[in-house]
Amino acid sequence: MTSRDPDVFAFFTDISIIEQLVRTLMERRLPAGLSMAGFSVINHMVRTGQDTASPAALARALQVTRGAVTGVLHKLTAEGFVTLEPDPRDGRGKKVRVTPAGHTARMSALAGMAPLVARFEAEMDLEAIRRIHPAIREIREHLDRNREG
Repeated sequence: MTSRDPDVFAFFTDISIIEQLVRTLMERRLPAGLSMAGFSVINHMVRTGQDTASPAALARALQVTRGAVTGVLHKLTAEGFVTLEPDPRDGRGKKVRVTPAGHTARMSALAGMAPLVARFEAEMDLEAIRRIHPAIREIREHLDRNREG
């Protein structure tokens, strides 16, 4: 990958490293039976206020294949964190619904991450984070709008 501005490549490298570090910290604190992929599915649905979602819509939102989502959904179903229900509008389709156990697992995961957040808040310049967050959100929104390249 070449860039006309090496700072842009360094920026994306740092974002990638931050993502990996955060992912590793989070994975260590997830409740039994919940993977990071499973947490991502449940958290996406709860965060966006979706009562139900199709596996295809989840795959698009999480930028993974339908097969990857299917595997995660089977594990989440086996743990009782989601249900797969027939789609009333599409006889062949399914709808995913987060169960009360799934909501509890998400809350447990967030509670497990609370000490990390508290430490981060204590050790970082929160005003600097507040200043850069709008720019980071703008970058995320740009990338989200331009997913196909």
